[in-house]
Amino acid sequence: MQAERGFRDKLSKYIDTSQPVSVDVSVSGSAVYDYSCFGVDGNNKLSDDRYMIFYNQTSSPNNELTYSQTHNGADFTVNLSSLPPAISRLVFTVSIDGPGDMSAISSHTLTLSQGGTPALTLTLSGGDFQQERAIISAEIYRKDSEWRFAAVAGGFNGGLPELLRHYGGQEAVPDSPAKPVELRKGHKVNLDKASGEIVINLNWHKGQGKRGLFSLFGNSSSGAIDLDLGCLFELKDGRKGSVQALGKHFGKLNDAPYVALDGDDRTGDVAGGENLRVNGQKISQIRRILVYTFIYEGIANWKEADGIVTVKCPGSRDIIVRLDEHDTKQGMCALAMLENVNDKTFSVEKLVQFFSGHEEMDKCYHWGLKWVYGRK
Repeated sequence: MQAERGFRDKLSKYIDTSQPVSVDVSVSGSAVYDYSCFGVDGNNKLSDDRYMIFYNQTSSPNNELTYSQTHNGADFTVNLSSLPPAISRLVFTVSIDGPGDMSAISSHTLTLSQGGTPALTLTLSGGDFQQERAIISAEIYRKDSEWRFAAVAGGFNGGLPELLRHYGGQEAVPDSPAKPVELRKGHKVNLDKASGEIVINLNWHKGQGKRGLFSLFGNSSSGAIDLDLGCLFELKDGRKGSVQALGKHFGKLNDAPYVALDGDDRTGDVAGGENLRVNGQKISQIRRILVYTFIYEGIANWKEADGIVTVKCPGSRDIIVRLDEHDTKQGMCALAMLENVNDKTFSVEKLVQFFSGHEEMDKCYHWGLKWVYGRK
């Protein structure tokens, strides 16, 4: 059924409210759009911010609400029967990140479906708005013990900050350095939005001090481990490759692949370690990056190396990945996976998985590159 602005009705007429329902939201336009679902209480306030679901918080505590990115928007999966009693209203919103307002959009669609079958669809255009920079598309709310649907299609000229204030929240503005996030294996978090340079640094302990990531080389005659660092990249246009000192593939920051290695420190004397740099202005061009290190010379003594990877991004908390698994004689370690999220940021997942070499690691993560012997 096609819903018009102002439409209200009981949801049970269109879907089974005891089963999960999908709410797909999309906008066609030239701006950057953010999609959110607010779970608010009976006072219309966001009293529990764990129920603000968006690209950087993709699920509620018990997965009653989940977010996933689509080609031109977002899909929210909602399990109404599992929501806590304190959540009485779900508010589906769109806000503009950057310049522009909703009057310039080509179209906006919200579709509520179940089992792959559309039940309710709200379609709007730029002519339905004026200078709004954030809008409430629709609401699912509880009244007289029944869930209902409302096509709101109203907005806020002040954008996301005004929208948040309306529900008793506020935009987070850090006033002091945030505590780093230390990942456990398999744990994934998103970097906060940033268009600046993302720096991936690795330091390790060996001999007289720390060594840097990528190519932290010592003196093999002393028994030291010589590590080399690199990454596999996959761009949105399908191009794939590697960035590493071995083979002298140092990459480029301002041209494809938008990832570059600082250099190849054969001495281990650089106090700050070595850095892999990612051009945050080009996030929309990058699908994923697999960061790895391997032993170029020396024995596989990962415990003695005690490596620490730090992912730094302007406006985001540092993310720490420790090489805290050591019981292996394999010489290559996949450290972390960075994946594109909504063309605005990257998720970072701790891997710390060991392999015999590049080819075995490539097959595990389905890169499909051809590997040959190389040298520096």
